[in-house]
Amino acid sequence: MDNKFFSDEDPYFQVCDRLDAGEKPEAVYAWAQKQRGKAKDEVLRDEWDEALRYIREENPGLQVS
Repeated sequence: MDNKFFSDEDPYFQVCDRLDAGEKPEAVYAWAQKQRGKAKDEVLRDEWDEALRYIREENPGLQVS
């Protein structure tokens, strides 16, 4: 992404890229949970929480553990 306002490292955009590429929401959700677990700072964990919430909201009926 060549936009200085947004970062390719932003969890929301990483999730959207994977979903747009056709990955199953369940797989993206599992991946995002692992990424959140690796996050060492609270701000990044909060950003991952927002990305996880986005996946749940956009995919009602999503089976997550």
